[in-house]
Amino acid sequence: MSIVAVAEPKPEEAPMTTCFVIAPIGDEHAPDGSPELLAYEENLEIYEKVILPACARHGIVPVRADGIADTGEITEQVCRHVLQDDIVIADLTGGNANVTYELGIRHLTGKPIIHIGEHGQLPFDLSLIRTIMFKRSRSGLVSARRDLETALKGALDNRFEPLTPARILFGLPAASPPAAAVEAEPDDLEAPGLFDQFARVEAQTEAIGETTEAIAGFMTVISESAVQIGPVMERAAQPGAPMSAWLPAMHELSKAMAEPASGLREACTRFAGQMVEMDAAVQTAFDVIEAMPPEQRAGSPTGFLEQMISTAESTHEVVGVLEEIEVGMRWMVKMSRELRVPGRDLTAAVKQVSGVMARIADWERRARALI
Repeated sequence: MSIVAVAEPKPEEAPMTTCFVIAPIGDEHAPDGSPELLAYEENLEIYEKVILPACARHGIVPVRADGIADTGEITEQVCRHVLQDDIVIADLTGGNANVTYELGIRHLTGKPIIHIGEHGQLPFDLSLIRTIMFKRSRSGLVSARRDLETALKGALDNRFEPLTPARILFGLPAASPPAAAVEAEPDDLEAPGLFDQFARVEAQTEAIGETTEAIAGFMTVISESAVQIGPVMERAAQPGAPMSAWLPAMHELSKAMAEPASGLREACTRFAGQMVEMDAAVQTAFDVIEAMPPEQRAGSPTGFLEQMISTAESTHEVVGVLEEIEVGMRWMVKMSRELRVPGRDLTAAVKQVSGVMARIADWERRARALI
């Protein structure tokens, strides 16, 4: 009697939660002092200090309109995200017309949407819709980030009631009485103190180390994939070989790179969120050390400064390697559409890490000045 081994089916991985951010993007390249540049900088601050770290806490990769790397008409891509993503976060600050339009579309879907906005800068009365309101100060943004973390957990746990437009459209019963808007007060009694900030730096440093290892691992897999496909590419490059000989090589390379490129994008987004979340505690530590007499900075303070310099140097190295891989992929994407998906993920990964480099460079500058 023969015995046949039956392999157990691999458990399916839970799909990644998709999240789109509705916000007035502004114009990064507008003239200095222009309203467009001011809008870009103000909303980027909310994205980096509130939305990105809150999402990173739950392993969510948020996407903004200017972070969509797909080719095609941007308005169609935005509409697809607004309609189809699992969660939408809407920054209503300033009453941008596009934001209001996208907000209305999302309300009709009945899917989770979280509203945030700067106190006194909301476009209309939101008293009947739960909104995280914040003041644009360090502690105010920290409180807003905490409230957003809580709201995201509620959405992930399916504790979300469709808003009035969706209830009417789908014939759902009336919602329970609405809760009052939540305002993140800068004088929150639960705001972390100095030693809480130091403890957070230690915890985040360990988490960032794990994320950096993950990034390095994905980059290694991507590089090895390119090496392994080398013989196929060499055959395609032989004199007299038809151009169609490149197609199998591009297909195999795309298959090999798809998963690590997606993982790299997620890890880089998590890394950026961790860096942003850590910034308040790091800056507080710098302020305290700066107030110390130089002779008292030996020991732990100096060790902290050296750690910040080491973090900055290692991040520069990671960005350098990432950019080299992305440049090579950018060239190859032009050669074959097979590589557009992993190419898009690599571009997004570079953008996420590059977005926090100014912050990390500031850590290095302050640390070197205090040693």
